[in-house]
Amino acid sequence: MTDVNRAQFLTRGAAGGLALVAGGSVLGLAAGQAAGATAAGDVAIAKLAATAELLAVDFYSRAIASRKFVGDEREYLVDARRNERDHYRALAKVLGSGAPKGLGFQYPKGAFASRRSIAKLGVALETAFVGAYLGAVTALKSNDLKGVAAQIGASEAQHLSVFSEISLDDPVGISFPRALTAAQATKAVTPFLA
Repeated sequence: MTDVNRAQFLTRGAAGGLALVAGGSVLGLAAGQAAGATAAGDVAIAKLAATAELLAVDFYSRAIASRKFVGDEREYLVDARRNERDHYRALAKVLGSGAPKGLGFQYPKGAFASRRSIAKLGVALETAFVGAYLGAVTALKSNDLKGVAAQIGASEAQHLSVFSEISLDDPVGISFPRALTAAQATKAVTPFLA
């Protein structure tokens, strides 16, 4: 699994009026990629995915720092943040010095004000992440990377189900989540970039 993390991940857009923000040049590069052609396309997808993972790490860190979750829920957030860090490290290993780093993120006002507002933002973000990784499975050229995208997508779906339950959204979800193209994922993540 050398080339294992060129998974595209991106985000699904503004569920609940939320938008994502990621690294400008990284997103601009990935937005031009269609459903999957070249090794350069795989690299662009991996950069987009790595940006999304940094966003996820930041989100979980802020959710934990908010102190709105206690007990098992707080522990779940800690574990989910670890998952997101693992995802980022895998992608960064593939990208080497081209991996995005040091990005700043912004969120809607009041996003971390309550347990429910955090959960609703979590639903929006994780829905986008699931869609992005589903899109990556078909867009990537490398079969190894497709496998990694599917694994990360499954992990993101677990996170989505937890936030769906907390936010009182449908915890079962839908039978066929929507796959996102790189351009759609980029559009979903861009509002969160500082």
